[in-house]
Amino acid sequence: MPLRRAPTLNLPNQLTVLRLGMCGLLLISMSFDWSYAATTAFLIFALASMTDWLDGEIARARNLVTDLGKLLDPLADKILIIGTLVALVERHIAPMWMVVIIIAREFLITGLRMIAANKQKILAAERIGKHKTISQIVAILVSLAYLSLGEFGLQAMPVTRFLDASQIWFYWIALAITVYSGLVYFWRNAAILNESMSETSTPPTEPKSETKLETPVEIPPAPTPGAPAFKEWEAIVEALGQGAQIILLRKGGIAEGRAGFKVKHAKFWLFPTGYHQQWEKTKPALRRFLSPTATAGKEIALNYFAEVTDAVYLSSWEQVARLDDVHFWGEEILRERFGYHDRPGMEQGLHLLIVRVYRINVPHRLQPSPAYEGCKSWIEVPVDWTTDIVAPVVNAEEFTTRRSRILAAIASAAEPLIKANSA
Repeated sequence: MPLRRAPTLNLPNQLTVLRLGMCGLLLISMSFDWSYAATTAFLIFALASMTDWLDGEIARARNLVTDLGKLLDPLADKILIIGTLVALVERHIAPMWMVVIIIAREFLITGLRMIAANKQKILAAERIGKHKTISQIVAILVSLAYLSLGEFGLQAMPVTRFLDASQIWFYWIALAITVYSGLVYFWRNAAILNESMSETSTPPTEPKSETKLETPVEIPPAPTPGAPAFKEWEAIVEALGQGAQIILLRKGGIAEGRAGFKVKHAKFWLFPTGYHQQWEKTKPALRRFLSPTATAGKEIALNYFAEVTDAVYLSSWEQVARLDDVHFWGEEILRERFGYHDRPGMEQGLHLLIVRVYRINVPHRLQPSPAYEGCKSWIEVPVDWTTDIVAPVVNAEEFTTRRSRILAAIASAAEPLIKANSA
């Protein structure tokens, strides 16, 4: 059996794991009574706090946000802060009752997220939560700096006396922001709590005796609303879902008649498929989004849906060439599609769709079906997006900038098929 190569962590996740290691070193330093325990803890804590900011910036800038990172990053923050606060309580620096309230808040928020997860909902972090973390970091740094100066015999310095007198106020500020952020979080997600409190468990039914067995009646499933979906190579779908690409280029499949592709829907699911996926005709950079493995017979995960902001027919190759730096298709496959007009009524050219892509928190999983197969762009799937928690994969400002550059690059394009919406 060939050995499988272990997956590697990207840079933001490596920084998060490094922060977890720093937590252990900090607690080891604070657990022993030696000359520079607080100074060492101060330096480790400051460096670990910097990695907390750095891994988030790198992940957002390079589109390296992963599910593992979403789990480890807040976990590392909590371990770092709570562990250091407990160490400061042991040294009679941090007020114990304040630390208990801070820890209780974290347990309550974690409990609320578990309730939401049971309902297949993922609660996003609030902006006030970041202010809470910063206030706690500042209070801890003040206490560690005070202890560090004392280790060097500088207790009489004005800065040391200032830190000694002011640190309690930093703890009060941190406590106030912590409590407020918790109240805000529960207030904005009160519907989940109300729903949980109103639910009642179904009482168990008494088992029937063998003489009273009835023939089960088959109840047909309730009809599920359908929604349009756009079939695209699975690697391209993932590139769209990670914000690396915001356009679709299409000519039309065999099942789409003489005229080829038509823009039938302004909002649709992105349906990943391995059908006709030709890795040799894509750019090498596309490989990082998905490994080229067959998907036939596997579950199909719907993670993203898209909204069309602009649809333009590119009738000249020069227009297509101008878009080379905003997509992952190779020139060969685009020239094949652009020049293909063997069917009566099909013109030379390509359809360009600029799309705003949204990610849902809990993917919909579909079983393979003959209805999804074939050389066609549009299909219908038995799920919609109205009840999903969604977030755009590219923020509004960045999307507007990228969209404007694309439209400027094809300024000589034909009249839009769909009127551009405001981004």
